[in-house]
Amino acid sequence: MKTIRYPSACTVDSIFSFCNAINESDDEKEIVIDFSGMGRIEPFSMVYIAKFIRDFTSRNRETQVRCSGFKEKEYAANMAFFRAFGLKHGREPNCVDGNERFVPYTILRIQTIVDEASKEWEVEQEIIERRSAHLASILTQQRNGNLVDALTFSIREIMRNVYEHSESKRIDYCAQYWPYYNKVEIAITDSGIGLKSSLQANPYIEIACHSDAIQQALMPAISSKNFKGKKIDKNNPWHNSGFGLYMISRICRLGGSFLICSGDHGIKLDENGKEHIHLPHICRGTAVRMVLNTDRLTELAPMLAKFREEGYEIARQIKDVGVYEASAASQMLSRDFQGRME
Repeated sequence: MKTIRYPSACTVDSIFSFCNAINESDDEKEIVIDFSGMGRIEPFSMVYIAKFIRDFTSRNRETQVRCSGFKEKEYAANMAFFRAFGLKHGREPNCVDGNERFVPYTILRIQTIVDEASKEWEVEQEIIERRSAHLASILTQQRNGNLVDALTFSIREIMRNVYEHSESKRIDYCAQYWPYYNKVEIAITDSGIGLKSSLQANPYIEIACHSDAIQQALMPAISSKNFKGKKIDKNNPWHNSGFGLYMISRICRLGGSFLICSGDHGIKLDENGKEHIHLPHICRGTAVRMVLNTDRLTELAPMLAKFREEGYEIARQIKDVGVYEASAASQMLSRDFQGRME
């Protein structure tokens, strides 16, 4: 029997080290995950670790996984963390909406988006935006304003990427807003094909490893569905322009941070620049952590317009990659571009 202790801190390094300890237990007949030392726990640590434990148990059906020291961890139980990886303790994912400015662990199935769009006679992206706006209103306890718009845009663009590119059957997410610290954290994961496999559909970019794929995905005008010779309906405000991740990362870098992991690599962006993280295990699919400094957010439209123009300058230096024009969706919320199109 092997015991693996949950980390007392929720730093990225401690999260990845914990997951690697689980990853190295493939040949064990029994492992015990000890949660007694669990300290502060945040959205990214919950969605990343829950996904990793699920993936491990799926690969190692002969390994018995037991847990200890979890019964006193009320916050994690209330956030549906334990049930998210199969431990029958605490709240179920999707049980109820969050309150007090948090969104507990939630699983949004792609088929649910498709069914809802069909029922409402709308495109799937509209459903995604509406759900993103609902999440933003829960976190902020507001219905409108700069923070609501920035959160709606950021959550929508990550979920759009999952829906349009990942081939995942579900989107897992969790979020928390700390007004006292002017901080919002949103974490989103999928179980899809990952950025490397997705971007290899674009014949004009060279991707030799997961690090290449993440760096390309963060560039403006880079997309698996938008490149020279590809037919793009520019009249469709939701067309893939490759600006989504770039725009979100710029918003997060206004005093916050943006972390994206896929395969064996991760990249963190903040005001101080770029940090490459070599993962000691494989992240199947993609995991994203967005941290926004609420004190630095201004009106969404001019903020995105500034990022868009700077993105155009970068895109002009890239030859043959794609349509060097941000889609309407990558520049604003649907309520805004629909008003302009009518």
